[in-house]
Amino acid sequence: MARLAAGRVPPRASHGFRLEWDHLRMASFIGFFLMIWFFPNPNAVSFREDPGAGREGTLIVQLLWFGSLAFALLNVQDRWSDVRQQFDLSLILLMGWCAASVPIAILPDVSMRRYIFTLVALLATILCVASPRRMVTILWLFLAIILAETVTKYVFVFALPGLGRHGFLGAEPQLNGLWKGQFAHKNIAGPVCVFELFILYAARGRVPAAWLMLLAIPQVIFLVMSGSKTSLALLVAVFCLTTAILRTRSLFAILGIASGAVFAINALTILSTMSDFFHDLARVVIGDASFTGRTDVWAMLVRYIGEHPFMGAGMLSFWQIGAASPAATDGNTWVSVASYGHQGYLDTAATIGLPGLALALLFILVRPVLDLATIPRNDTRLLGMFVSFWLFGLLHNGTESNMLGRADNAWLFLIIGVAGIRRCRVESAKRAFVPEPATRRLPRPPSLARRV
Repeated sequence: MARLAAGRVPPRASHGFRLEWDHLRMASFIGFFLMIWFFPNPNAVSFREDPGAGREGTLIVQLLWFGSLAFALLNVQDRWSDVRQQFDLSLILLMGWCAASVPIAILPDVSMRRYIFTLVALLATILCVASPRRMVTILWLFLAIILAETVTKYVFVFALPGLGRHGFLGAEPQLNGLWKGQFAHKNIAGPVCVFELFILYAARGRVPAAWLMLLAIPQVIFLVMSGSKTSLALLVAVFCLTTAILRTRSLFAILGIASGAVFAINALTILSTMSDFFHDLARVVIGDASFTGRTDVWAMLVRYIGEHPFMGAGMLSFWQIGAASPAATDGNTWVSVASYGHQGYLDTAATIGLPGLALALLFILVRPVLDLATIPRNDTRLLGMFVSFWLFGLLHNGTESNMLGRADNAWLFLIIGVAGIRRCRVESAKRAFVPEPATRRLPRPPSLARRV
């Protein structure tokens, strides 16, 4: 009693208290993934097949995100000394610049709401990754969630085909028959399958191979049946790039691999609208130099960035704002009805300017590279999972737009990758500074002492 009165908690009680916080952190993690893997759209609850459906958000989803962030903050508690290292200058500068673009946005009120939503989702994501006491807990939670998500999406495909598959009468009849599961669009479902395969590969050695195959095969089948060509191509590319990065700790080698991949995807897409050489190269590599009509949108975005290079249109104040959108006045009919730019780097520069894009690259490209150069390559399974998330997010933005995309799956997994890499760096640094236990030299037996 005296120790309790003095504010000291007995070791036994302290251990139980710590376990309770860990359980709450697990609940927070599971709740987070219920929102992004079991809702039809991470920003809404609409099953509409329109690619822009739900991007205006719904009140219930936004309230759930605020609740998720509040719950995650509550559970940080004794982990704050490690968690706070996630919030470095690169993140502060990026979100600060985004906030500065809000007052001068085309529609400041829309920009403010989208900025707040993006910030809430980003912070909740970082806390869910950084808070669990042991990193392997994240892997086990992932595996349980994958099992539930796999069952859910196949139930939608076969038991509820009107919702689980794209229909001929939908917004995009050309997608008729393609699988989407519980999601509103195949472009949400495809990346989820890829992330699940990365997680299953990270579980090798901890889970019997037969069980992993039982979970992996349905993901591959679903990915193929969803028709997500970008995700399928990136699955192979990211695996090769991850393997190369994990084999070195050279800062320049890691920077060269990551930035080279980002440059290559942007050269193939953006430069194909400005250079005959890259246009012909895209035709050879992809087979369609127009990228199914995307180049018209990219050309319009390049022109807009040239006219507004510093601050752009304002945070998320370019697309899906009705007649006020710069795209609405473009002469090309396809561009005027597009929901987004299908190129994350161009969309980012168009909304927060070229300085904003540079700050985004500082956070999502340079920071992870610097972290990776300091992490020992002992057990690389979990590190490899985070690196795969990171690289997929970087390359996916070459033909899709999810950078700073509020609660978009691909964007949040890019953040999980960045935060996970930082956590690996923090924990490896802590292990390096733990002193070796002192070893006492035992005195020699008297008989040996006399002989000497």
